[in-house]
Amino acid sequence: MSVETIQQVLEMTQLLHTNLAHGLEKASHSAPEEKVRMLLDYLSLHEKELSRVLELSKQDAQAAAIHTWCVEYFDKHFFALNNIDYANMSFAEIMQSIVSTHSKIIELYRFLAMRTEAAEAKELVSNLLTLEQHEIMRMVRDAEKFEDL
Repeated sequence: MSVETIQQVLEMTQLLHTNLAHGLEKASHSAPEEKVRMLLDYLSLHEKELSRVLELSKQDAQAAAIHTWCVEYFDKHFFALNNIDYANMSFAEIMQSIVSTHSKIIELYRFLAMRTEAAEAKELVSNLLTLEQHEIMRMVRDAEKFEDL
């Protein structure tokens, strides 16, 4: 997927969250441990919700914001979701993978927030950065609760 504008960033990250949700959901059906299945189900629902929020953000964003160019980041960073076998991973490995994926998204939004000059685009990207930061903290906190069960 070629990414040149903020709109395409939103589409890419929405697709990433959707694909991640699908992979986590699929893995939950074959994970051997109950605790891991619970974690995978929780993370899948959370990723679906993030995808939904990004769709709403895209719909609500001002045209000036979503049509802002942002090719500079993608000239230097590759962004893809690998096919990961979550069903055969430990609780800690799953969380490490999820945190790593979200850290890449946070890094992207942080870069765009620092580089974007248009006020509407800067506000949109800053809001998305805050959303991703809070949601990964929430997922980690909730996962720790699952692990304590």
